[in-house]
Amino acid sequence: MEEQLRREPWYHGKMNRKEAEKLLKVNGDFLVRESTTTPGQYVLTGLQGGQPKHLLLVDPEGVVRTKDHRFESVSHLISYHMDNHLPIISAGSEMCLQQPVERRL
Repeated sequence: MEEQLRREPWYHGKMNRKEAEKLLKVNGDFLVRESTTTPGQYVLTGLQGGQPKHLLLVDPEGVVRTKDHRFESVSHLISYHMDNHLPIISAGSEMCLQQPVERRL
């Protein structure tokens, strides 16, 4: 999963919440990062309603999922929701993906 993610411009690698939140400027901004506290856990960080939100993308069994769907990869989850203009719903939170925050090379 990590290798595929590294090719995505919105994937920022290992990053803590505070660092990620600093990169969000307007509602709909988002990025994916690896949790610094839970290795192997990928987190979608985005700005919704002026508030940063952090949604875990991998369940305890290692499955990439949202409330209603399972996905083959994090990349598939992101592209599915962007292409269909659907909010991601997870653990009672809802996030619309509008502008990816691209990592600096």
